[in-house]
This record gives sequence, C-alpha cells and structure tokens, in this order.
Amino acid sequence: MSAIRVERQRSGGVAVVTLDRPDQRNALSVEMLDDIAKAFGDLAVKPEVRAGVLAGDGPDFCAGADFAELEQARAGGAGIALDFDAPFREALAAIATHPVPVVAKIQGRALGGGCQLVLACSLAVAAEDAVIGIPSARLGIVIPFDSVERLVLAVGPRRAGEMLFTARTVTGAEALAWGLVNRAVPADGLDAATDALTAAIVEAAPLSVRASKRGVDLVVEGLAAAVHAGGGHRRAEFDMMAAEALGSEDLAEGIAAFRERRRPEFGGR
Repeated sequence: MSAIRVERQRSGGVAVVTLDRPDQRNALSVEMLDDIAKAFGDLAVKPEVRAGVLAGDGPDFCAGADFAELEQARAGGAGIALDFDAPFREALAAIATHPVPVVAKIQGRALGGGCQLVLACSLAVAAEDAVIGIPSARLGIVIPFDSVERLVLAVGPRRAGEMLFTARTVTGAEALAWGLVNRAVPADGLDAATDALTAAIVEAAPLSVRASKRGVDLVVEGLAAAVHAGGGHRRAEFDMMAAEALGSEDLAEGIAAFRERRRPEFGGR
C-alpha cells in the first residue's frame, strides 16, 4: 500500500500529492520517499499537469524523518547512513526540478525533513499557526547540503544560521515575514488560499510558466554552481560530516531525549 495519494483537480490541471501516514504525523520513511520521487517523476511527463500541490493528510504536513528508520541507519554505520540518505535526496530533487511549480500546503508541523520538502517546492502556503523548522541540532542530525543551500537562499544566511544552530522553529506567520512561504492564512482558509494560487498558475500560459520555472531553477543552479566551483572537496567534506553525525552516539541520545521529553545531553561523539 502506497504511503502517498496522487489526485487530480481542475480537470487534471492540478496534481495533488498527499503524504498519507497521518497516524505517524506523515513521518518520512524510505518507502514514502521512494513514492514521492516516483509520483513527481510520473507527473513530470504529463503535459496536461500545469501545477502541483504537496500536502499532508491529518493535522500535520510532515513532522520529519521516521525515527525507527533513522535508528536503523545509525546502527548500520556511516556507509549505511549514506545509502539511507539517497532516497531523501532523490525525493527532494524530483520536487525541486519538476517542470511546473509545486505548491506546499502546510498545516500543523513541518519539521526537519518536512521543512526540507517545503524548501524544495517552488511556492508555499501555510496556516498562520503552523510550526516550521529544522531542529536537526536538537537531534544530532546534519541535513543535506542541498537543503542548506535552499534554506540560505530562502531566508538569508543569518536566519538560516539561527534555524540550524539553535533548532528554532517559526510559525506560518513568521515564515511569511522571513520569506520561507508565500502566503500565511488562518487554518480554515488554507485550502482556499492554496486553490487560489494554483488556479492562477493554471490560468496562465503553460509555455510561459514552464519556461519561467526553468529560468528560476537555472538561476538557483547557477548560484549553487558558483558555490561548488573549485570546491568539490568541500562538499565531500560536508557529506562525510553529515554521515558521521548520522552514525553518532549523539543521534541516539537526541532521539531518546525527544521520546522521553527531556533535554538531550550531547557529548560530540
């Protein structure tokens, strides 16, 4: 049984991909990540689709990674950790490189991997009381470099640093002020606001929208290329640091502290 649902709206013009593990707060499992990558890959070759929506069923958009699978990755060591990371990167890339704009519809929590899904989308609409952030420092995780780039481009280096260094979360209303989302509305207006935004996209000239989407992507890719120019070893160094964190004792402590609702005691190991 798939961990997501794919539906069509507006005579097929809008494709809605819904994370469908509400009992797990739509925590990202490897199965779900594979399903996300496949869904957006399949939709990418359908010219009748003019806009996409990424949503979460239930009270939360996505509360982050599946802790059980994170623990399995940690137990497997750094090599397994890198393999575990691949489905997540593929899912984010399938969203970010989609040929038409994808709108994130955010209610409740969008934390960790959930916030990174939002960053991979072209546009985002959030409930004013949504809780958005990447509390990786509170768990002992290092997020992928591509997600760091997207966060810095969205909110700037100082605000990105505050979110990553202190595990700060922001409300939907604060996310609007920070440039993390395009709209922040009362929770009961989230569906209508998302529909209005996708309707505006669908009613626009399809070739213009697709070309503009590619143009925006090329600018982002160009900025990323400038960062990477002559520094491939730096990216590799970052990836190894991320893998080391995923296999660390600190990650085990961070997950345990979260489950036990206490402050973690990290040792840097």
